[in-house]
Amino acid sequence: MRNAPSPGSGSLGTLGFHVDGTPCRVGCAYCYLGARPRARERALCPELAAEVASKLPARELAVSVSEPASKWREHVEALARVARARSLTLAVTTTLDVTRAHPWIAQLADRVSLSVDPAKGEDSVDPVVVADVAAAARRAGAEVVAIASLVSPAFSARLADGLVAELLSIDALAAVALNGLKPPPAWCDAAHWRSFCARIAPLLDRHLGGRLVLDCYVAARIMGLGECPAKPDVAAGKEFRSCVYQREPDFVFSSADDLERRVRGWRAPARCPFPIV
Repeated sequence: MRNAPSPGSGSLGTLGFHVDGTPCRVGCAYCYLGARPRARERALCPELAAEVASKLPARELAVSVSEPASKWREHVEALARVARARSLTLAVTTTLDVTRAHPWIAQLADRVSLSVDPAKGEDSVDPVVVADVAAAARRAGAEVVAIASLVSPAFSARLADGLVAELLSIDALAAVALNGLKPPPAWCDAAHWRSFCARIAPLLDRHLGGRLVLDCYVAARIMGLGECPAKPDVAAGKEFRSCVYQREPDFVFSSADDLERRVRGWRAPARCPFPIV
């Protein structure tokens, strides 16, 4: 897994699906889903998700799976079928607890991205637990990535003080992705990221572009390491967002055909939804 290049005109890059569109039971105060207005309709049905995935020009498909995970199994299965038929990667983002309790996720996904932050429980930031869950998912056939989010100054310091290095030492992890909150809180500004990156400079020198991945906002907007990699999102309420992290949808579509027509010639946003401070 690498910091992905910006897709060409018309490509949607990584096409994400939030089939429920609401925060999970953890209810993190900083969840970008929690900032979204309530969709006029609830979850996308599996058939519509699959039809959208089959029609839109994407580099890979990504779906977020929250609890109760069993409720979304049909959606993941439907997207997995489309991914196989189109030779696309299917990535599932979820928690360690969900991955451990539902081994079918790793069996269906090409890549499992595990949320690593203290809001998901202390186990989720324990390298021993991360290693065990990652190893089990890898044995099931999935590549495994740890997404470590800078959710507080204290956790940011913990990452810089050794946790990033501990995660990178886990053989079962294909990569460690460093993720910032959207929108960025006041403490996690460009100066904080530059300081953080300076503290982990030896790891960046050795692993950046390989097993260590920077958040899209940080890489493209703060550090200037390329363009926006494009992460549009299809969500409950038939909402389309050019950026998965933006609060308001670009538009509401009526059908997969309508969505396909409206995104022809699509380009990644020229400006990030979040200011760089």
